[in-house]
Amino acid sequence: MKQSLGRLLLLFLLILGTADAAQYKWSVLKAPKELHVGEGAVVRYQCLFDGSAGDYTVVFKPTDSKSYKASMVTQDDRVINGKRILQFDVLITPVIGGVLDVKLDALVRRTTFGSIENASIGRDNVKKYDFKDEKVMMPDVKIQAIDNTADLSGEITFAVLVDKVKVRSHEPVHLSLYVRGRGNLNEFVPFELNISGVKHFSEPAHRDLSLGENGYEGEIRQEFALVSEKSYVIPPFSVSVFDTKTHTNKILRSQPINIDVEKGFEPGNLLDAPQLNGYSDWKRYGFYAFFMLLGVILAEVARWLWVHRPRRKPKAFWDSAATAKELSILLSLRGESQYLQIIQLLDEGNISLNEAKNKLRLMTSTDEEKR
Repeated sequence: MKQSLGRLLLLFLLILGTADAAQYKWSVLKAPKELHVGEGAVVRYQCLFDGSAGDYTVVFKPTDSKSYKASMVTQDDRVINGKRILQFDVLITPVIGGVLDVKLDALVRRTTFGSIENASIGRDNVKKYDFKDEKVMMPDVKIQAIDNTADLSGEITFAVLVDKVKVRSHEPVHLSLYVRGRGNLNEFVPFELNISGVKHFSEPAHRDLSLGENGYEGEIRQEFALVSEKSYVIPPFSVSVFDTKTHTNKILRSQPINIDVEKGFEPGNLLDAPQLNGYSDWKRYGFYAFFMLLGVILAEVARWLWVHRPRRKPKAFWDSAATAKELSILLSLRGESQYLQIIQLLDEGNISLNEAKNKLRLMTSTDEEKR
């Protein structure tokens, strides 16, 4: 019986698709054997394909369990010598003591050969790619978790600062608390403040943290503003820490801080003249008096200069006359009776040109004063 051409072609595609399917293997490259509760360490998983595996996608989202917390730190995807290598660094932090059985899973998704063929030839009925999904359990990792009662674990420092230790009544003191380093800083519980007779104002703790191979790295800052009428003491703050570098427990504790509160200004004293003590005070007020006197003198000089500033006199119509005859003609053309006497004197030769002009200026100034 002869095999149909269609069946042979289908069989060939199935064989080709099976041969094209890349094989992969999961392994653990790095994992801690022992951790204290609250101490984090990286477990490094690797997925090694036997080819470039361009049609594969791996979705890996670590999830917490009742005994540990799991967080993705980094992931790396590369092809070396034609083989695709995926690596995932997962931070594991024990929550309780005992033997931890870390079991994580990933989704391996492969685009099928038929989906790629349909998309490549552009068939109209193809709406999206088809995928073949496979849930893969990662290799088991067992970690011995040791009980730990410390507040925090890691390499951590603690500091308490104030901006001043001596203030007046109702003047605020700014208190700052800093927790820095690396470890499980995400588990830090903010401090609460309660000092008798002191009002305090605060904001939520500011966290500047980033996830790394040794846990969360960065700084946590708390700010308080303290106001009081009387002197008071800021009590010591403390936090217990398991030092992952020395594997020892220690208490990070601040020193008590004395705040000296002086009396504020009395209303009656605000109008009292200041007392002068010593040569420096007299010298300072002497400078003030000198500059005030200098300002008065400069103002008077400026006023005198303004009053005596040179002023430009307005030019009269007769100023352009060069001879007595020209001046007589100009005055006659004006046709005003007040110029008749000067015109007659000019025509008779009884007055010079300059004398006539002086009379005219005197006459004009007199008229302006009358106005």
